[in-house]
Amino acid sequence: MDKLAYCGHSYQLYGVEEQRLVGGRADGMRVLEVKNGRGLQFTILLDRGCGIARLSYLGSNCSFMSASGLRRPEYFDREVGAQGFLRNFHAGFLTTCGIFNVGVPCVDDGEQTYLHGDLDNTPSENHSHYVGDDGNLHIECTILIEQIFYHKVVMKRHFTVGLNSDFIRINDVFENTGSTTCPMMVLYHMNMGYPLLDEDSQLFINSTSHKGRTPLACQDEANWNKMCAPEHNYEERCYYHSFDNKDKAVAAIYQPKIDLGLAINFDPKNLPFFTQWKQMGYRDYALGLEPGNSHCDGRDKMRAEGKLQFLNPGQKASFAVEVQLFKGNNSFDAIKSQY
Repeated sequence: MDKLAYCGHSYQLYGVEEQRLVGGRADGMRVLEVKNGRGLQFTILLDRGCGIARLSYLGSNCSFMSASGLRRPEYFDREVGAQGFLRNFHAGFLTTCGIFNVGVPCVDDGEQTYLHGDLDNTPSENHSHYVGDDGNLHIECTILIEQIFYHKVVMKRHFTVGLNSDFIRINDVFENTGSTTCPMMVLYHMNMGYPLLDEDSQLFINSTSHKGRTPLACQDEANWNKMCAPEHNYEERCYYHSFDNKDKAVAAIYQPKIDLGLAINFDPKNLPFFTQWKQMGYRDYALGLEPGNSHCDGRDKMRAEGKLQFLNPGQKASFAVEVQLFKGNNSFDAIKSQY
């Protein structure tokens, strides 16, 4: 049956709609509202690194949205320390961190870096969308990370959205268009939020090992996969996961109260670092599941450890992650059984 035969416009079923936000600090921001017609809906922030703000499935919110709210990139303050980034950190489902730093600010190779870089506060130059021969919805965006007398990189982001199943695939290609060799750091900061996330949520990560990033996280390592109710003045715990000798990696969360979940799939050889950010604070209640090619201890430490990746002039680097939305405990068990 051709469902479109019943429709005057395809947006009755699925589609992409460009909008501009009105009012407050988000006034004038360009966004794409995307839906697949099966209950998957999300918002792409064209003016904020083409990250994903809101993500919902079958009417239930899945993403964490911070108290900062949506803000135009002009509100981003490149001050030394974390506060400039955090004031503009809406979180959303996906904040893309990088590309010249991931993690804590530091001085590296004579350059002052900023918390998680500035990719998330860089607008896209253009975008397009279409339904491909594979029957899926495709969205393409281009971001220029270029500056005079500095590094020059073009990022091309390609979203594939299932129209007959419920997934979002993100393929990124970074190309060095300048004449300098530059650091290449990326972290897919994916943030789970209520009601997908609460003290009853079940977490599965097929890592071979994990370790706390801080002494507090190490002290509480036995509870790395256990959520608790919101606590006042909760101090975050971060855990670094390894996927030694594994060809496939997954981080999945399931909420029995709404019988929904999602799974993040990626290649651990392409994205060998995985950070789990556990923040159970009152009104700061989030779980970050974050594949990347860098850890969160800053560029200087990555360089000192010999793990920092680079892009030479003319060179390209590609990364991919896929988010699968699902309903039912049986689906959650099936995902776990694959790993």
